[in-house]
Amino acid sequence: MFIVKIKENKEQPILAGHPWIFAGAVDKVDSHSDKYICRVLDSTGRFVCQGFYNPYSQIAVRVITLGRENIDKKLFAARIEKAISFRRRIIPVTTNCYRIINSEGDRLPGLVADRYGDVIVVQFLCMAMDKFRDDIIDIFKSHYPGYTIHERSDAKSRKAEGLDMQSGPISGTLPEEDLEVLEEGSRIFIDVKTGDRTGFYLEYRPIRALLRSISKGKSVLDLFSYTGGFSLSASLAGASTVTSVDNSISAQSILKRNMEANSISSFVWHHQREDVSAFLSRESSQYDIVICDPPPFSRLEDYNSIFSQAMKRVKPGGMMFALTSYSPRFGIYELMKAISRAEGSCGLSARITGKLSQGPDYPYLPSHPEGEHVHGLIVNIE
Repeated sequence: MFIVKIKENKEQPILAGHPWIFAGAVDKVDSHSDKYICRVLDSTGRFVCQGFYNPYSQIAVRVITLGRENIDKKLFAARIEKAISFRRRIIPVTTNCYRIINSEGDRLPGLVADRYGDVIVVQFLCMAMDKFRDDIIDIFKSHYPGYTIHERSDAKSRKAEGLDMQSGPISGTLPEEDLEVLEEGSRIFIDVKTGDRTGFYLEYRPIRALLRSISKGKSVLDLFSYTGGFSLSASLAGASTVTSVDNSISAQSILKRNMEANSISSFVWHHQREDVSAFLSRESSQYDIVICDPPPFSRLEDYNSIFSQAMKRVKPGGMMFALTSYSPRFGIYELMKAISRAEGSCGLSARITGKLSQGPDYPYLPSHPEGEHVHGLIVNIE
């Protein structure tokens, strides 16, 4: 284990619980043979923490322990077992798709694991965790004997870690067709090989549950619908009409299959394969509930525009679920500003009546707000 010495006062966030040390906080790194596990000292030479070191990343150190424990298979096994036990307490028996390991939120930085029925999908997102790959897989095999283990380490963040993206089977074989899983009893088909995230937006489960509770008899517009998680929830709740809009051919195929598997009538639901902005520019209909969940945009102006367009499609007295995820440049405060601008440009009166966030299987640390990946607002239109 080698030494990373940080600059004066840079230890304070770490001692307060933040799990990252950025490259700019590093003073010097002692010569070393082990390139991945380090001991961090402050400017006076006092011990601060132990962690994963990566000279290629802006996140130079990912904190593993504030003590001097051995960083080995035993430590990972204990933390993985704790994470699995937690999910077993909080996930209903009618759901067999959820997050098992949420990186820093489970004190396992750079490791993500999701369960889809009898398939475990893993992501190794930092260099040091990638080096413990064999130990991690052995631990999962011991907890989920007979399960297929599939890797989706194809997130763009791996490039920032100096790693190549990779994806494929580790143990067992995936079926040729899409996986079928259950979310609160609903049948959902998942593409774990190439689908967004590891195949599905698992973190939105409580938001879908909320939508189910308010959709009966309502007209619903689901923008950027992807494979139709929100559309399906509203349809099963008894919405009078549901319109899904997305321009992905592959997502549309799975969306249709999800609707058919749950016996959703074509008289209630229909899909529009089209660019969302183009659809909103020509569409004049209004809806009781509009869900607007855009992908990460490169320009803040694009968020302002899409939320403004979506707000115009809400009936007076209706509501919009305004969502954004995995965008470091567009968090909850930027979302509130966008809604304020949309209200002004539309000449409407809007009120925020609630906040939306990720499910409890996506825990994050109170000292690490970057771990909150989903930001959302319930916006009522008057």
